Amino acid sequence: MDTQRADLIERFYEAFLRRDVDAVLDLCAEEVEIYKDPDVVEMVSALTPRGHERVGTYLRGWLESWDMYKPSVAALRESGGDQVVALVDVHARGRGSQFDIEEEIADVLTFRGDRLARLRLHVTREEALRAAGLEA
Repeated sequence: MDTQRADLIERFYEAFLRRDVDAVLDLCAEEVEIYKDPDVVEMVSALTPRGHERVGTYLRGWLESWDMYKPSVAALRESGGDQVVALVDVHARGRGSQFDIEEEIADVLTFRGDRLARLRLHVTREEALRAAGLEA
């Protein structure tokens, strides 16, 4: 794994944990896109967010839907080329809920140069690994 990419991914999730969307966007290409797995519960938008402004709006809306959202990178799997699969442990609590959620999810991150260009969110790790051409 390229250490520069691993460092950027770590900074991405650390910024997300702090709810610092501006810091997240600083790590992304101007034309960044977020693709959501059809099984990801849609809370803020029916459109695929593209570009800093729309992605920022989407991420802020997503974070506002949670009283607590703590992603932690469990492992990174490089799929060759410009993609890395981040296996993520999430500890969360929905806004107004008294129940915590613990999930093992995965994101497929596509790089363009030294920036994130595409974030593909998956509910299951197996599906993310398959989407990136890796074995689960």
